[in-house]
Amino acid sequence: MTTTDRWLAASLFTLAVALAVNSILGPLLADLVSYPFSETLRNQTIGLEAVSLVLVAPWCIAAAWLLRRRRHLGRVLAIPPSAYAAYMFVQYVVGPEYTTYRPIVLLHLAIFVLSGAALVLAWTGIPAAALPDVPRRRERYAGVGVLLLAAFAVAQYVPLVGKFLTGAQLAPEALADPTMFWSIFFLDLGVVVPVTLAVGIGLLRGRDWARKPAYGVVGWFVLVPISVSAMGIAMWVNGDPHAALGRVVVLGVAAVLFTGFAGWFYRPLFGRGRPGESARRREGLEGSGAT
Repeated sequence: MTTTDRWLAASLFTLAVALAVNSILGPLLADLVSYPFSETLRNQTIGLEAVSLVLVAPWCIAAAWLLRRRRHLGRVLAIPPSAYAAYMFVQYVVGPEYTTYRPIVLLHLAIFVLSGAALVLAWTGIPAAALPDVPRRRERYAGVGVLLLAAFAVAQYVPLVGKFLTGAQLAPEALADPTMFWSIFFLDLGVVVPVTLAVGIGLLRGRDWARKPAYGVVGWFVLVPISVSAMGIAMWVNGDPHAALGRVVVLGVAAVLFTGFAGWFYRPLFGRGRPGESARRREGLEGSGAT
């Protein structure tokens, strides 16, 4: 196990613990942290923290464990939860509009920095030779699938185009927490969609650089629809006036479809698409040289 892998495993394990602690302290369980949120956003936070506790934290631990067994697989699987945590905890720090210094902000900042460190360590630790070679047709199908993920993300904001043209007021749900709304808007359309489009086009054109980020993008699109569905379920269970069961169903279906696509996309990592002899030789040299 290389020094980088040791640091990555430690970062992933610490990230898992930090996510679990944050979920336990928040409104999901202990309710020791009171966020300056509307009741709607509080309900959404409950759903989000449930996903962080039961899915994202275990995913981090599984990736850390795999680093000892199949290094390339552990590194690849470390990217989605790290990117997810970084995405979410920008919102945790910026969204609440704190007017006082709160200790919980330091925890959220630490989680963001930790997730960023894990993301960088995982990214830099994946040699191109460690990724499985796949048929060109499969790569093109993957590119189409990734572009459809981008289209789904964009579709969530298409109804807002007319409102920008008319200068309409934010919807009541967003108006109660405008900074949170705009932080999500910025991250989705300023970061997620451009990256996803670039990766999808890169896969369609057979660009080698697109292979590595594709695993992160596809994995990220598994976690986020599940978390947003959980937010909607928490709103519906708690009788939130802004709950929309139809949206929960649509996002639930999307989560199932995206998870199925991710399973198809990741399959070569687990089976016949393992890295070739040169990649295994490189892994062996890394393991024997950095102890």
